[in-house]
Amino acid sequence: MMRFITVFSLALAACASAPAAQNATQNTAPQPPQSNQQEQTQAQVFEHWQADFSARAIAKGYGSDLVRSVIGNAKINPRALESDSTQPEFTKPVWSYVDGVRSPARLKSGQAKLTKHATLFAAIQSRYQVDSYILTSIWGLESNYGNNIGTQDIIDNLATFAFEGRRQEFGEEQLFAVLDMLKNGQVRKNQLKGSWAGAMGMTQFIPTTFRDYAVDFDGDGNQDLWKNEGDALASAAHYLSRHGWRFQEPILAEVLLPDGFDYALTDGSKRTVASWAALDVHPVGGQNWSTNAQLLDAKLLTLAGHKGPAFLIFKNFDVIKRYNNSTSYALGIAILAESFQGRGQIVRDWPRADKILSLSDKKSLQETLTEQGFDTQGVDGRIGPNTRKAIRAWQKANGLPQDGYVEQNLFAQIIAQ
Repeated sequence: MMRFITVFSLALAACASAPAAQNATQNTAPQPPQSNQQEQTQAQVFEHWQADFSARAIAKGYGSDLVRSVIGNAKINPRALESDSTQPEFTKPVWSYVDGVRSPARLKSGQAKLTKHATLFAAIQSRYQVDSYILTSIWGLESNYGNNIGTQDIIDNLATFAFEGRRQEFGEEQLFAVLDMLKNGQVRKNQLKGSWAGAMGMTQFIPTTFRDYAVDFDGDGNQDLWKNEGDALASAAHYLSRHGWRFQEPILAEVLLPDGFDYALTDGSKRTVASWAALDVHPVGGQNWSTNAQLLDAKLLTLAGHKGPAFLIFKNFDVIKRYNNSTSYALGIAILAESFQGRGQIVRDWPRADKILSLSDKKSLQETLTEQGFDTQGVDGRIGPNTRKAIRAWQKANGLPQDGYVEQNLFAQIIAQ
């Protein structure tokens, strides 16, 4: 019988259900004030926003004292805008990311946490039907098991977003959630510390996620995701459960593809495992799919084209992406959880010699492909379905494997034409 990777979602610096920063339009970070007058002008604009937001919050039914204590004391944090608007020109290859996820130190610490908190994990699994290994993976990847939870004032950061920059709607939405949390007694104001992006605690919840999914697992009257392991881990389990986690179902399984495989089938469409098997997609170990497995729906994932490993991914993979909308993150979580059990090895290695594209390279690629008649439907620096379709069309026209994967060598060939 085929052995699945059965485990189950900051990471890449994002938190549970946060908008993926890498998918947003790049914005220029604010420059330091050139004079006292300019600094005063910014302060005046911020005060106007504070007054306007406070009036709207009170009109929504929040108490004036609460609003005054939260919004009235908020301060601009230029570093939050700088962190948010600065996008790295080069991103880490998926194989480098996955290797880092399952570092010896993280594995050792995670295994120690699993032993130390075995009773707690059993109780959480009984209530939410989420496996302890996946929760440990999230804990380790989000905050290094609570060692890196962030110390910034999230109210200042969210107010800064709300008044200026590209995430104004996000900032206001999160501030209303903060008001809800304080109004409902979920947290104390002095607990609201976290990352520059507003993520909090061991499992890095943004305020809307905290408000809607955080739990007081030990019943002490406080949803403490900062210092209470039970509250933090149970909250992550609750989140996964509410988003459709399927207990004891697989996350992914590494597979082998036949020669001449049609990589257009990696477009995200679902098929049953039996249907994939009919296309000669088989487990890497040569086993046969079990009867139950053949009934499951799965999508095919290839992150390095025909040169790298391939995976069938299942419902639980998508649930992890609800926690953090990154394919590399979801893969890393699954592999780390397997590694806690002495497994987690990807059989087929990655094309580690490949040099990946920078953000500007990806934009140039999209512009060039479109100019050559292979329309990418826009230039945004993201290799999404439309761009991969255009790449496959170019590869077909030039007699190359049509896998939609581009590294620096192929990029140079496309640009040269």
